[in-house]
Amino acid sequence: MRGKIFVSLVFMAGLTLLLTDEIFAHGTGYRHSGFRAVALEFMYSTGEAMSYREARVFSPSDEKFAYQSGRTDEAGRFAFVPDRAGMWRVIVRDEEGHQCTAEIEVTAETLAGGSQSQDTGTILHGRELLLRGMLGISLIFNIALIIRRRHAH
Repeated sequence: MRGKIFVSLVFMAGLTLLLTDEIFAHGTGYRHSGFRAVALEFMYSTGEAMSYREARVFSPSDEKFAYQSGRTDEAGRFAFVPDRAGMWRVIVRDEEGHQCTAEIEVTAETLAGGSQSQDTGTILHGRELLLRGMLGISLIFNIALIIRRRHAH
């Protein structure tokens, strides 16, 4: 009997060690937020879009460090979601030294879009579900072995 218990425990320990990287994994998810974004379009004086150009956003509370950074899209569009009212500055520049600075006044009404969101939850993948199931079975099995062993003595 002790041999069977030992083999079972070694098997479960080995299985756990093999899947250790999966134990600490987590799923992903998303939600649609109700926050209002400020969307801008940047272009050259010729009307050509400033496509895929570096963009940096500065909040009213910090003029030195960017609140957000990224790139414009193919049409020269860039959007950000402000977290406070005040004057926001968006700077878009290219590699040739062209720069466009937009100063946008964000009002309390802009922010009033709210934080309503629809949570889609966490998405678990097949391997994660399998691992959780195996760990649950292992836990139940080991608890049963401990109880049985205590009653056997």
